[in-house]
Amino acid sequence: MDKMLLQMKDMKYKDIQRFKWGEVAWIHHPRDIKSQRMSVGLVTIFPNSKHERHFHFGEEQILYVLEGKGIQVIDGKESEMESQMIMHCPPYSEHEVINKDDKNLELLIIYTPAQFGEIDQTMLTTDKVNILENIDKDILEKIQLEVSKLLKLSITFLDNENRRITEPSNLNQFCRLCIYKGDCKINDDKALSSPLKHMHRIHTCDFNILTISVPIYINGTTVGYINCGHLLIKRLNNIEKKLREISKEHSLDYEKVIKYYYNLPLVLRSRLYALGECLTIIAKCISRIIVNNITEREMIEKNNKIIEKTKETLNLENALKEANVKLLKLKVSSNLKNLNFNKSSFINLDNIEYPIEKEIELEKAVEELNEGIATDIIKDLLKNYESNNISINKAKNIVDELFTIISRVIHNEIKDIEILYSLRNEYKNIIYSCINYNDLSKHSISFIENSINLLRKHFFQDEGDLINKVNRYIKKNYTKELTLQSIANIFYISPNYLSSVFNEKNKNSLTDYINKIRIENAKKYLAGSNIKISAIGKKVGYNNLSYFSYIFKKIEKCTPKQYRHKNGR
Repeated sequence: MDKMLLQMKDMKYKDIQRFKWGEVAWIHHPRDIKSQRMSVGLVTIFPNSKHERHFHFGEEQILYVLEGKGIQVIDGKESEMESQMIMHCPPYSEHEVINKDDKNLELLIIYTPAQFGEIDQTMLTTDKVNILENIDKDILEKIQLEVSKLLKLSITFLDNENRRITEPSNLNQFCRLCIYKGDCKINDDKALSSPLKHMHRIHTCDFNILTISVPIYINGTTVGYINCGHLLIKRLNNIEKKLREISKEHSLDYEKVIKYYYNLPLVLRSRLYALGECLTIIAKCISRIIVNNITEREMIEKNNKIIEKTKETLNLENALKEANVKLLKLKVSSNLKNLNFNKSSFINLDNIEYPIEKEIELEKAVEELNEGIATDIIKDLLKNYESNNISINKAKNIVDELFTIISRVIHNEIKDIEILYSLRNEYKNIIYSCINYNDLSKHSISFIENSINLLRKHFFQDEGDLINKVNRYIKKNYTKELTLQSIANIFYISPNYLSSVFNEKNKNSLTDYINKIRIENAKKYLAGSNIKISAIGKKVGYNNLSYFSYIFKKIEKCTPKQYRHKNGR
């Protein structure tokens, strides 16, 4: 073993990545991931260091311990690592490797990105497809925001001529400060791009920062791109000198510039392949949404022609249009929800259609601390499965996926991964040990109750934190009908107590705060769109145009029409 390790160390590797915790010398990379998917590297973890917790989306690893001792942590479970041991890290798991020894921990890793299933695409009769004519920009921005939050990277959409459709989300501080301000001088990195799928490209800028560009196809034609960045595979050797010169030339704060650069994510090269696969799935789902929208529009047009030919009444025509619009919204909503990036978001579980609508309802109920609705959703779902003779094992898989969604809601609020893993793993073991539907229903309800109690306890840690949560709830739900009573019910407190604490903390009444949020959003629509003023009022939560105009004038000292004339189109 010592001889093998010495031979590997003596080899001169051209592709070496260096990190604070250690380094990776890449021995092999796939030349084409369609036929080759394996990467092999020699990993060195420095004494008393650790490769910190990271998530494997679709990639798995085999680790062979060449020398040293350490600890591997997978989904919170620790395993000892010693020389000549073979370890496995499965896909869709959280992974960490710790070296507590006073000498290097040497590992040989074999790394393989999982192959995602293909999503069928319907061919259209039309030849030319404009992306913005067939999918709302709002939907693209929602997809972009969710994916950006999940990957913790910047995302933007481009049209087929590489012009921006959306502004970058989650843009890092270095790129915001960069002298090029978005007009990056980029080069196609052929060495990194070559193993990826056809037309996938990796670009590098003058500072060696990477972006991945993945095409969106319709009828075999590129209609747009998803751009994802910005990350580093390797820092430039002379980066400090280069940034110091640029900072001096452009009167920038060098300390900030270098700090922001070193805050950019430095990732293993092999993770680019998994990232490329993830973005491919997003691109295909967007393609699917566009195809559905075009198909739906063609169906509406055909229906209208039939109505004209048969001289149906105006009432029938309006009813048909309304039904088709509802169907279109449902299809778009379902496709958008499929971008959650958990491993079963894109497939059916054992030939059972995944209950995406129930998932949306359950997620909303947990977010609103509505224990009654949340438990009823689970009860009804499992009762339906039992009455249709669905096997208990298949039902467990569905429940496990729903628990993942609930766990994500909890994590988004409390940010305590230890508590989350403890609760999640405890109930996962209980669920898979259930032998009948009664037990499965009982323990599923128990998990929901404990989850909501955990959120409720977190919300009520102190009054200030409670009001912050109320403020966020209003900002997220200002388009709905909001009252003091309805918000108090959500947070399980009395209306009088909520009113008193809210006024004290915000120096503003609850009603005035809601109106302020609504008017701020109305101003954006007035200045940036041609939407009718009455429609804008409804869009921000006012069903009565006169009342909307009254509140707007009260806050802004002018009518919506006057504001648009002064600031808008």
